[in-house]
Amino acid sequence: MSLQIFLVGFSAFVVLLIVLLWRRTGVYHAPDINGYNVFITGGSSGIGLALARLFYEAGASVTLIARSMSRLHEARETLLANCDDRDRIHLVSLDLCGSYSIIERDLSAHLALVDMGIYQFVDAILFSTGTPDILVNCAGYAASQLFIDTSVDTIESLLRTNYLASVYVTKVLLPHMLKTSERNGATVYPIDRRIVFVSTMAAQVSVYGFAAYGASKSAVRGLAEALRLELEPTGPLVTLAFPPDTDTPGLARENIGKPAATVEISSAGGLATPEQVARTIFADTLDGKIISAFGFEGKALSLATAGLLPPVSTCGFGWRSWFDLVFTALGEVLAAGPLRAFGIGYAFWMRYVISKHIKVPRTA
Repeated sequence: MSLQIFLVGFSAFVVLLIVLLWRRTGVYHAPDINGYNVFITGGSSGIGLALARLFYEAGASVTLIARSMSRLHEARETLLANCDDRDRIHLVSLDLCGSYSIIERDLSAHLALVDMGIYQFVDAILFSTGTPDILVNCAGYAASQLFIDTSVDTIESLLRTNYLASVYVTKVLLPHMLKTSERNGATVYPIDRRIVFVSTMAAQVSVYGFAAYGASKSAVRGLAEALRLELEPTGPLVTLAFPPDTDTPGLARENIGKPAATVEISSAGGLATPEQVARTIFADTLDGKIISAFGFEGKALSLATAGLLPPVSTCGFGWRSWFDLVFTALGEVLAAGPLRAFGIGYAFWMRYVISKHIKVPRTA
């Protein structure tokens, strides 16, 4: 009887706490992005290009940032195939793999702006494109090797490309995104803006052969979750995306030399197309969701690894109603036990796969 009273009391406390949180927060609405300025790193191919197409077709101006200018031109022609409006497509050739000082130097070289630092460059770009309303940090690549076989140069390159590139670009553009501006006769507030960090499912669960890659993307997760807390009261809202294996040129390069155990573990989740992943990230970004997960496995993994995040199944703190909030929160609480069981089973399955490919001599 005492246990029943405790459970009832605890449930009432949880409901009351959630309702109080609901009353202290506003409801966020997906903005009309017609006329928005969207900046996308890694926008010349894969998920970045697929996202650029969605934003472009929705009426936004897109600035594609990537290293290769030839691939950027190809990406622009891809976007123009369905909607010929060149004025809404801007290209920036930029090597994001270097240090902050190297990025400053490369920007000056690419834009023939002698002695111009990155902040001044951004001001020049903003003059022609306007204040950034959405920033998508999508640049990155994967390297699949055992840690013992991964060179220090590769580890540093992964950190620079996957993590520091997002830090640098966000650091530069965020002050502009915190300003109120006018767009098509309407006022755009920081809360209407969005920042997206594209991580990977390998940052949610450790995967054999992804020690260096997973660590670099885990850093992205830590940054995004902390930045979400800092910006949630005022905006821009931060969304953290965990895409699965996606059929991109980067995956083809990643598969070269990938350990057999890693191939089997990764393939269990299936292969998504860039367009499928982009549609999910696009919708979740506009909704202001904290987490953007793809498919059943991705959503289950996001719930299982949510930690101290608020309900990840809703629009972050932008719940559509108190019933939606309470129902979702209680649903996630009830799912926690089964998801832990799922996690244990998944962990043992991965170890079984590894044991099939790695033969360890037995001692007598």
